[in-house]
Amino acid sequence: MASILVSAIAILGAFLVFIYAYSFLQFMLTITKCPDCGRIMQRVIYTELADEKKKQVVTECRFCTAKRIRKVSEIPLRRKDTLYP
Repeated sequence: MASILVSAIAILGAFLVFIYAYSFLQFMLTITKCPDCGRIMQRVIYTELADEKKKQVVTECRFCTAKRIRKVSEIPLRRKDTLYP
């Protein structure tokens, strides 16, 4: 009886390790690097302010977008929410 219980716990543990390893590998494969500077890019979701249903997911480099000079008088047309990474 005890051997059956130990083997069931071992099988369950192996199954959980496989699930976590698979999700970690999938996460590592979705990381992209910026072609300009080589830093890790982050995922950003843009939502239109006029229509909340229009959403667009984009990967962009935070360093390269911070370098660009923005116009001060620009009116934002969409909301930017960051997803990680």
